[in-house]
Amino acid sequence: PKFGMCCHEGQISLPQRQDPPRHIQELFLSQEPHAREFRENIWKYNRAFSFTSLGVNEVHSVNNGRGPPVFCITGELCHWSGSLVPHNGQLPKYAQLYIYEPREALAARMQQNQDLDEQIMETLQTFLLQHHQYAPVYRHAWEILRLHPNIENHTVTLHLIPGSDRRRYNLPTCDEPAVIIPTTPFNSRRDIVLRSRDGPLHRIYDIHPAYCPLQYPLL
Repeated sequence: PKFGMCCHEGQISLPQRQDPPRHIQELFLSQEPHAREFRENIWKYNRAFSFTSLGVNEVHSVNNGRGPPVFCITGELCHWSGSLVPHNGQLPKYAQLYIYEPREALAARMQQNQDLDEQIMETLQTFLLQHHQYAPVYRHAWEILRLHPNIENHTVTLHLIPGSDRRRYNLPTCDEPAVIIPTTPFNSRRDIVLRSRDGPLHRIYDIHPAYCPLQYPLL
């Protein structure tokens, strides 16, 4: 089949999907008890390894009866990125765990996810440190920030990949339903700003290529 706007009428050819490492593939396909446990709690494992936190106002009143759970929100859903180093006395979480030594990171993850299997957690951590495209980026950003401990508000910025398609929000060429989304200036919302410790959460916009890989690292 040929598609229109998204694939330029078949002229765009996507590369073949690569198979994951064998031990990761087994977690998704095997019928062994540890693999079934992983799939039953896959959202918890994904949460344990997410780089970013979920910004959402969840409505809990809809889950006061029987039936499958419902994820209901009011307002907008977004992703947030915090500092690379936790405040004193706080456990590291999210992206902060990717700059820790692996044993320390695993211990911190297990302390915050005691109902998950430690062997599976170690397997996933090793896999993501070796294969996730943003794990070495965050580690390198922390090393850069550590070189400037006395400079206030020192940051590292992850820019949009040069040469990527910026025509996603072109004006329509025909009549079609549309929605107007008020937002900040176009060029200022394409970057991810990393800071060592101080400062508020930083919002990651959905047009950044890291938006999904940082929140859903297991997909």
